[in-house]
Amino acid sequence: MATRRLQTSHEPVNCEICGRSLLRGEFPTTFRAGNELRPVCELCIGRAFDEGWVREGTTIAGPSQTRTTRARSLVGRLRARLEEGHGSGAQETAWPVTQPETLGHHVHAVPTDVAGKLARAVELFNASEHPKTLAGVIRSLGSPHVRLGPSSEDVVIEIIVAWELCWYRFEADLDGEVVRRRAQGYELTDLADDLGDPNAAAEPDGRLILAL
Repeated sequence: MATRRLQTSHEPVNCEICGRSLLRGEFPTTFRAGNELRPVCELCIGRAFDEGWVREGTTIAGPSQTRTTRARSLVGRLRARLEEGHGSGAQETAWPVTQPETLGHHVHAVPTDVAGKLARAVELFNASEHPKTLAGVIRSLGSPHVRLGPSSEDVVIEIIVAWELCWYRFEADLDGEVVRRRAQGYELTDLADDLGDPNAAAEPDGRLILAL
């Protein structure tokens, strides 16, 4: 008796992303890549979108719609404003000239009085990473002796923070808006006469407060 051969109309479909043959009953999602139609398995739909393929049946925005969408972006809005301000009738656009020395440099107003300089130095210090250093020492040694005062440079304020067992010397550059740690030590005699009377205090988190 001859063996009867079953005929099937199922043709294997391979996913264009992973190359896997889809199983019977598993239906591909068709994507369009340019003018080509590409079947994609369910597991690779996300990767198809990442490739920029468009799901078949999706309405693709026309040129006018694309321009409208782009105009909603920040760059598009700025470009639209420039185009509105400089129409086709404009023959020449006069752009403001920026002085080379001011490029990439923000000019800061440095206080002229000592009290203002000290207050600005405290602001810069508290905004820096240095309060974290002080906070760690404060947890071990308690509140420090803090003194701020002018240095030899007009735009630099010196900050001294001292305990019985260690001390730190910082410099706040009011013009450059930066605070640098210049030195540290373990003997108060190293500070000589620079220690002076305290005119500020330190919070537990290391931030400084000027004495009233």
